[in-house]
Amino acid sequence: MKKQHKILISVAVAVAVFAIVALSVCAPRTGSHPVDIWAPSRTFDLAQTTVLDKQAGKDYKILLMTDLQLWTDLSDNAEVYALMDELVELERPDLIILPGDNVSGIATDMLLRQLIRKMEGYGIPWAPVFGNHDAEGNATLDWQADRLEAAEHCLFRRGPSNLYGVGNYALTLRQGDEILYSLYLMDNGRYMRYEDGSFRESYMDYAQIAWYRWNCAGIDAYAGKRVPNMTFSHFAPPQFRSAIETYCTLSDDGRYYVSETLGYGSCAYLPYAAPVDSGFFAAGKECGLTHMFVGHDHESDASILYDGVRLTYGLKTGCSPAPWNDALHYGATVVTISDDATVAVSQTVLRTR
Repeated sequence: MKKQHKILISVAVAVAVFAIVALSVCAPRTGSHPVDIWAPSRTFDLAQTTVLDKQAGKDYKILLMTDLQLWTDLSDNAEVYALMDELVELERPDLIILPGDNVSGIATDMLLRQLIRKMEGYGIPWAPVFGNHDAEGNATLDWQADRLEAAEHCLFRRGPSNLYGVGNYALTLRQGDEILYSLYLMDNGRYMRYEDGSFRESYMDYAQIAWYRWNCAGIDAYAGKRVPNMTFSHFAPPQFRSAIETYCTLSDDGRYYVSETLGYGSCAYLPYAAPVDSGFFAAGKECGLTHMFVGHDHESDASILYDGVRLTYGLKTGCSPAPWNDALHYGATVVTISDDATVAVSQTVLRTR
């Protein structure tokens, strides 16, 4: 009986320890939720954006590293981090943008802390947006926003609390006294239910579009000219699908290839995008939009000129999560802005499957 009693105690202790660890890992991290109500009647102030300074005579380089999707496989994560190190060392960017799905799965609190340490170690300004996987673990987007806003080199801002998502904010690129470009980072990264019952990528919300228009008008008035802009989000608007379907060639290998006259790269399938056109692209056309950058479709790395706007899938950075990742190439997308506001977009491929 004594031996059985000891075994029962050991089992009970083991179960209790497991329960404590599981509770620690799975307990939700909720964070703060400050209220900041935006309205079109609000007076625009350039200080509400983050102003970045470009050195005259030197190109301003943005490194776009998308869908890191760090998860519970530490070997996958180590490969992602190694590739990130290689990209930063090779490109030496002025700004790093992460267009969503930065972490995934359980224990997202630990994964985000690790990612922040890695990014802060570069000593380079960086700006993330959220994707569909970022909120699926134990850390809410508000909790993550608290940590991102507290990081020294991170430019993330929650943005107005009455807009969809967490993290709608603007960056302004200045050269001397001249406003050269505006960058809008906008959160559209969760799925939604549509009238036909489908559960699909969300569209850019109407209030977000109004906020975007308001910012563009305010910066134009401040600069005394039309300031070109580019947007960064996780999900593609439906124009990505229209562009690929209309202008790309379906090859024997099942991929859609972009002709050299329109851009570069390919899509493994027609882009996943909201079935509703909320008018985001049309608003951009009216407001000086030149480029749209998205992530989400791991297997797609196309960049195509469509109706005067370059639509670009960021090249997936890293293998994670290896079991269901079918990207052809791994690396990053490089966006270069010159003195005269000319923009060049290219890929840096470091691994090929």
